[in-house]
Amino acid sequence: MILLYAVIVSIVVSLLRGGRFGSLAKLSFRAGWLAPLAFALQAIIIYFPLPETQGMWAPRTLLLLGTYGLLILVALLNRGLPGFWLLGVGLALNLLVMLANGGFMPVTAEALEGAGLSHLALGQQAGARVLNAKDILLPREGTRLWALSDIFVIPPPLGTAFSPGDLFLALGGFWFFQRGMQSAPPKGASERTAL
Repeated sequence: MILLYAVIVSIVVSLLRGGRFGSLAKLSFRAGWLAPLAFALQAIIIYFPLPETQGMWAPRTLLLLGTYGLLILVALLNRGLPGFWLLGVGLALNLLVMLANGGFMPVTAEALEGAGLSHLALGQQAGARVLNAKDILLPREGTRLWALSDIFVIPPPLGTAFSPGDLFLALGGFWFFQRGMQSAPPKGASERTAL
């Protein structure tokens, strides 16, 4: 949810600074079609979750991890565009902690409670999925690379938990919209060719 908030704020700030959506059309994305594909595949896992993870090698887990691979590829191919290197760092950090914890993003019951989202947990046991998220419940002591998991909390009414990787994603998105929506395209952006 933090990423949705970040995109909205980024667009509003850019519009207030005189930015225009038409300026985004001047940017050429390489393999940009992979990003919507990855998000569509993630929606299957996020919005139709099984109550618990089925292990690292389960089809749903591999599918989720594969979508991160696709998104990192898009970030790498477009690293010359504003903010895309930050997007790549954020995706890599999230993928790293997910790989270390069975393929899903760990979140503690305390973080969920602080965000007012406890009702979304599909169980109270370690490994229980969280509805409408890529998260699983794990206690802090049972979480590998805990500092990279969903450790930051915004209480209700915004109510969300997010990771350091999500912060990089938010900053990358902010930078992209601030530069990409300005009337003059970023240096070198018009020279790119789409694949």
